[in-house]
Amino acid sequence: MKAFLTLVSWLYIGTQCWGQSGFQIYEIPVFKNASDSVLYITLQESFRNAVISNAQPEQVDSLGQALRMAEANAVGRKKIYQGSNDFLPYDSLKFISDYGLVKNLTLSNLALRRLPANLFECKNLETLELVNTRIKRLGKLKKLHSLKTIHLLNNTPTRALKLSKSKSVKTLLVRMDRSNGLPRSYKKWVSLEKIDLANCSLEEFPKGLTRNHHLKELRLGINRITLKSGKIELIPSLEKLELQGNGIEHLPDAIRNLPNLKRLTLTGNAMRSVSPAIAELKKLEELSFYRNNLTAIPEGVYSLSNLRVIDLYFNQIERLDSRIEGLKNIEVLYLSNNHLISLPDNIGSLCSLKELYLSNNRISELPAGLTTLSNLKVLRVNDNLLIQVPKDLPKLTNLENLDISNNQMIELPAGLSELPFLKLLVIANNPWEDSTLPELVAQLRSRNVVVHSTD
Repeated sequence: MKAFLTLVSWLYIGTQCWGQSGFQIYEIPVFKNASDSVLYITLQESFRNAVISNAQPEQVDSLGQALRMAEANAVGRKKIYQGSNDFLPYDSLKFISDYGLVKNLTLSNLALRRLPANLFECKNLETLELVNTRIKRLGKLKKLHSLKTIHLLNNTPTRALKLSKSKSVKTLLVRMDRSNGLPRSYKKWVSLEKIDLANCSLEEFPKGLTRNHHLKELRLGINRITLKSGKIELIPSLEKLELQGNGIEHLPDAIRNLPNLKRLTLTGNAMRSVSPAIAELKKLEELSFYRNNLTAIPEGVYSLSNLRVIDLYFNQIERLDSRIEGLKNIEVLYLSNNHLISLPDNIGSLCSLKELYLSNNRISELPAGLTTLSNLKVLRVNDNLLIQVPKDLPKLTNLENLDISNNQMIELPAGLSELPFLKLLVIANNPWEDSTLPELVAQLRSRNVVVHSTD
């Protein structure tokens, strides 16, 4: 069964966004000749039958290995798009007597260049989905007063898609392998609030959004955007921007053109530097630099006083500036998997901090100021070089989760057993010399606190 699930994970690469209930995108291997393709399909079928019939594990593993070897001969991969199963297929309209009952409709594999006329009889249509089509113009949409969401899955017109006026459409989601079929402008959809252009082979920040005065969410993940041109259009209404999985090395000055951003996701890029202009995003609450190449927290970030969550996991940060106290409303600080050696003592001024993650660094000592974080619930400093923790650590009376495993600890401060809300204590893999440790563990476990220790 494990091998079968692994195979499924090779093929299945994505689903719907924003809670829609079911379109799917699969990726299949493409072979140079028919014999390799036939072999792969045959092995795939044999593997599936072996799993379903509960064949011997050795047989399943053998077929799985043969299947992987066959796939290694692939010269490329191809995406297969499938519409939402719970949407009405367009072909089924002919069996519907009352088009007013149709709310979700999928047009799939049609050679039409324009939307069919009978579609506009679906007066209560809320979601329209085009799959493997070549529609070049989304015309007459103003006739569909209830239409709120459009999915374009592999709609490939020869030129940029043209849009007609609509006051009702609020959400557009596109998935395609080339970006030249995207609209040049979205201004005719005056009520547009969300645009998802993830995985569309975009190389630049999209143009034509400046006049979408209600646009709140823009999803551009898993593209080829670098922002090397330095251009980001002015979109004052935008509150959420996703740019994860692109090729961005520098966040340019033009980020100031999104002054009302509340959430910015830059996960999985190659970020080395960030313009100080990020400080102008005064309303920013959530910021992710997860898996980038930062060697320090960008200077402008220290001025983001409304920031509640910042994710800096998996960077190369060596120290925190004392200006960390500027993050007055920070609640969650992710700093694990960096190169940190120490923390500034004034980290204790972050009075709103609830979760602090410092795992997998080079920290040898925690500052005494840490013990003034009265709202702290989670403290993870495992896999560091700690010899001890501050003796006043029990002053963190709201602490629920404490992980100090895989350090060089020899003793714990008195009073940990009295932490009223402690639920989890992880102290394994330390060279303990504390004779009171067994008693502490027993006391905590008697209170149903989960304790992971090297017994």
